[in-house]
Amino acid sequence: MQGLNCRKRRLLAGAAVGLVLGSVVPAMAQQAVNAGQVSATGTGAAAPVSGATAQPTQEKVFHSNQTVRVLDRAQMDAAGPVGGVAQALSYTPGALVVGYGNSGATKYTINLNGVNQGWGGYGGQTTAGALGVTFDGVPIVDPATNLWQSPTLPQLSMIQNTNVTYGPGNSVDRWYSNVGGSVEFTPLQPTAKPGGGVEMTYGSYDQKNIDFNLRTGDYHGWSTILAGGAGNGNSFRTGTDGFTNPSEDYAIYLKTVKTFQAGSFEFGGYAASSSGYRSQVIPTTANPAITVNGQPGAQLYSQQTSGYYSTLPFASYDKKDYNKMWLLYGRENIRLDDSTTLHNLTWYMHISREHSRLTDVYGTGPQQNEFNNPHTNTIGDKLWLTEELPFNTVNVGGYYIHAVYNSRNNFYNPADGGDKGLVNIGGKIRSGYFNQDDAALFVQDDIHPIPMLHITPGIRFVGYQTAYSNMASQDFSFAPGVVLSSQCPVTGASTPGNTKDQGASCDNHQSRTAVEPSIDVSINPLPWLSLYGGYEETTRAPQMGGGGGLFQSVDPTSYHLAQVQYYQLGFKTHVRHLGVLNHFLFGAAYFHLRYAKQEIDTTLANGNTVAASGTSVYNGVNMFLDDNPVYQLHVFANASVQSAKYTSYITGGIAYDGSPVSYVPAATANVGTYYDILVHHILIQPRGWVQFVGSQHIFNNVTVAPSNQTMPAYGTLNLAVKATVPLHLPGGFGTRWLDLKLTALNVLDRQYNAYEYISSGGYFGTPTGGYTLAYPGAPFTIYGTVGLRF
Repeated sequence: MQGLNCRKRRLLAGAAVGLVLGSVVPAMAQQAVNAGQVSATGTGAAAPVSGATAQPTQEKVFHSNQTVRVLDRAQMDAAGPVGGVAQALSYTPGALVVGYGNSGATKYTINLNGVNQGWGGYGGQTTAGALGVTFDGVPIVDPATNLWQSPTLPQLSMIQNTNVTYGPGNSVDRWYSNVGGSVEFTPLQPTAKPGGGVEMTYGSYDQKNIDFNLRTGDYHGWSTILAGGAGNGNSFRTGTDGFTNPSEDYAIYLKTVKTFQAGSFEFGGYAASSSGYRSQVIPTTANPAITVNGQPGAQLYSQQTSGYYSTLPFASYDKKDYNKMWLLYGRENIRLDDSTTLHNLTWYMHISREHSRLTDVYGTGPQQNEFNNPHTNTIGDKLWLTEELPFNTVNVGGYYIHAVYNSRNNFYNPADGGDKGLVNIGGKIRSGYFNQDDAALFVQDDIHPIPMLHITPGIRFVGYQTAYSNMASQDFSFAPGVVLSSQCPVTGASTPGNTKDQGASCDNHQSRTAVEPSIDVSINPLPWLSLYGGYEETTRAPQMGGGGGLFQSVDPTSYHLAQVQYYQLGFKTHVRHLGVLNHFLFGAAYFHLRYAKQEIDTTLANGNTVAASGTSVYNGVNMFLDDNPVYQLHVFANASVQSAKYTSYITGGIAYDGSPVSYVPAATANVGTYYDILVHHILIQPRGWVQFVGSQHIFNNVTVAPSNQTMPAYGTLNLAVKATVPLHLPGGFGTRWLDLKLTALNVLDRQYNAYEYISSGGYFGTPTGGYTLAYPGAPFTIYGTVGLRF
């Protein structure tokens, strides 16, 4: 019996050593060998080298004065092997993730307790770009548009862990868009010992993916990781002509860490490119004016008639989206003396996107085609000091970020003499340049007069500056006879023409400053109980770009900062071992968010933007749980109940005060479990999880305002099984691990819509509106994965 237990310990310890592109045998198998709790980044050979970015431990989450949820490798795997980082985020409390594809290559909008980030053509939410997003601690939200492109992180296998902080967060950690929270995607890290892995996936709708990682291990204080992946496949939505709306993506990442006696420095680089054909919204019920080819008498296009997951044929609609990002960064952490540490983060980021629409039977005329190719270049630096005193830990520093955003777009038609860079009569263009400067100075003091009490006041002094210039006349060529119409929102002067310039004819410059105080308190009255609460204020610069808004169609002198007030009160319990509570972590927190002075822009189907202003208020409770009731069994759960309304909402001179905020589910929940079984030296792990999204109010494009109409709640059941087989190689080459995995999502094949809105008739050019358009959620899909770790 003792020999059997030794063999079992050797097998499970080996299984916990390697990564399969960031995957490891889950914590319960590691506990089975009495190794204690281990983070999802692994231990032993797979442990991050000193100086790398480690996954927060349960103890760190427990002692934090913020509501923080950490998704480890096992929970992120719930998004499936071809899902991107946005899909994984849906497994945090209060999260709603909406997209039109089934892989990380296409665009998603993420929503956290009613506050959103990203875009995928989903209008009607509160001001977009109100969540902070970082990659290895580097902000990757566009400083000018405040938006994040989810397809720039398409390969979930490259991510070590995902951390979500609710609310603006501590002063030292906050960036320029942390209104409702922040999301940190930590990539795989250099490790103390060498290793690597490769993984291949194939599944429904011809989805294919391959990813890898190689780690040098520690060599004279240097450690490097190289990781990458690529995938392609078809959408679950198919045109009535059989067109499969394919997509593809790739990403590559390199990081080196050098450790020395006084600290560490690191260099990182990342590049990604994603593209995919854009599926259209679909009417939920038949409309005689909407057919698959735009002609009367043809097959009606709707979920009832052409098929629940159908799209228009390729000959009727052809639009492809591209998203790219390059990122270079360096970080230094240097101990100046026994109590003082210097931190510095420097980065350069280039992000770009392209919308190429070549056919639209419902948008014929001189603006039928679209070539939208904006880009942003950003440089930034954050420098701060940490001073550790007997009863205080003080952080003081600041950051400066400079970005240049170009909003270039051309609506044209070759039949009228236009092309991607050539403007035709009756077309529509823009090419504004926004020079955006964001700066902050902060001081934060963690006062701990006794070990069980932490009082953390903080203050930030922030400045935002935007300079606008219109370069449309220089950036485009013009067909004979084109005369641009222009207008200056500052003076009201306008010039008539036969082709619209969406930008302003007058340049402008605006700057604003603000002070952001905060205070957070945590107390540990018992070793297993933490009570915490706080009040935080932050601000956000208005969103730039698109087909209207400030500087372009709205007087820039009305430039104002959105005001955010956030309260939270919560508790956490953490138990290492007590009966069925093993590495048990539970948290629950009440939150109240007031988001005032918003500039809320809604982009219509024709590319124009309708401006609104408002203040929204959010209340709710977030909850999360992790536990290992027995050593082979792990259970996780996340839930939220919430409500949101506009205390003011004004558009077109009409007030909609008291309206519910659209797309805020009344409740969200997910619960999952996985179990480790050892059979003839093979570790088998069945998994199961369910996800639920409650009912939510939808937006009305007829009034361009929130409505009281709701869309139904929905839920999915998901299953997976993974087998880890040790491969003992001869000749002293040691043991490798073969991983076999089968993942099935929405196994009951439930039909549901992930997004709905009330159409004004503009999308399909119908004479009247008032009907519902939708993006359906994915049906049953299944994927097989083979991986090798060493």
